[in-house]
Amino acid sequence: MPLSRRQFLARTSVAAAGLPLAAPALRAAVRPARRADFTPIRRGVGFFSGRGGTIGYLQTPDALVAVDAQFPESAEAFLAGLRDGSARGLDLLVNTHHHGDHTAGNAVLAPVADTHVAHEAVPGLQRAAAVQRGTYDAQRYPSETYARTWSAEVGGEVVALRYLGPAHTCGDSVVHFERADVVHMGDLVFNRRQPFIDAGAGASVAGWIGVLEATHGAFSDGTVFVFGHAGEGYPVTGGRGELLVMRDFLGAAREAVAQALAAGRSAEQIVGAEVPGFEAWGPMPARVVDPIAAELAP
Repeated sequence: MPLSRRQFLARTSVAAAGLPLAAPALRAAVRPARRADFTPIRRGVGFFSGRGGTIGYLQTPDALVAVDAQFPESAEAFLAGLRDGSARGLDLLVNTHHHGDHTAGNAVLAPVADTHVAHEAVPGLQRAAAVQRGTYDAQRYPSETYARTWSAEVGGEVVALRYLGPAHTCGDSVVHFERADVVHMGDLVFNRRQPFIDAGAGASVAGWIGVLEATHGAFSDGTVFVFGHAGEGYPVTGGRGELLVMRDFLGAAREAVAQALAAGRSAEQIVGAEVPGFEAWGPMPARVVDPIAAELAP
């Protein structure tokens, strides 16, 4: 006899309590999700494009899982499409990190999720950002957190989270659908697109390089990776070699900024320069140059 959704959630971490808030009223008109928005990969795991950071999902007769939540409107469309005409809730909602294009849709998804989990740094970072923007009451915050690893069996799939240190922020999770062997990287990979290095949230370029190398080493050539964002014309999925491309970009950007600073240029003067060998990524914006320059400062 099949187990219930709640019975499938065998937690292996020590959970920390959060303070979820009431969700705002849902909007009356939502663009229906198109099947083209949902891209299956294997064993019920796929990704949803929508608007904002890519949502990973698991959709099987026994379980529904979402990794990240985008914005409220696209989260509503995602949920309607994932439910496929049913009134099922989510067994699990994961936030890979705290940024709004990955968590604003929590207001839609968290109320129907049995479990909502993220790294222990995420609720505080999300709350601080919400206070700064005046959107505190419009947010929903993870109700479970973890420090290093977390996993749950959900409808025949195992969803495992790993924290490998400061990178894009100080709270990025690598999310592995173990039996499908699909990994959601959140914003640890911007495929051929200038990234956001969130220094105010504890980002570290040196740490990010190490996280990408460690993740590359932890998986195989058969693993499929889902990225948070991609440049125009580039996919949001790829193999583990793409992790090293991202690593090499970060290393080259760091070296380019270091050389320019050594030559007497200011960070402001470096903004707009291209990274040699990575011209497809476009010119470096301040969100890349400034945190690298600050990290290089003696």
